[in-house]
Amino acid sequence: MSSVARRYLERGTAALKGGDLESAQESLRAALELAPNMGNARVAYAVALARAGDCPRAAQMLRAGIGRASSPVSAAAMYATLGDVLVMGGDFLGAEDAFHHALRTPNFEVRVASGLARVYGKLGRFADMAAQLKIAAQLAR
Repeated sequence: MSSVARRYLERGTAALKGGDLESAQESLRAALELAPNMGNARVAYAVALARAGDCPRAAQMLRAGIGRASSPVSAAAMYATLGDVLVMGGDFLGAEDAFHHALRTPNFEVRVASGLARVYGKLGRFADMAAQLKIAAQLAR
């Protein structure tokens, strides 16, 4: 990864944290153009897109990156973020599937359980939601 791409990533994540979604998208898009396999930039760019209301494009960005992931952890982070984006966009069954893909990688159990709890709550599956919240609480200790 080039130092220029890294600087764009840092600038974009700072803008995202500050709520400047337009600047975040611009910087993160530049980082991805310079380093298409940069998983952190892809995840942050998808988050910026989703927060700006473009969940379909965010999901597309993540799906395109999963096959290019540099590691199983990077792919799992993209799957987990894809789950979050799909929940925001109202595709709860797609989100459930994405979270299950992320669960195949160790250390994503808490994030997946909390994500699945949101999915099940949206679907009205409250017993499953409670079970996932219990899993997340136990594992987060």
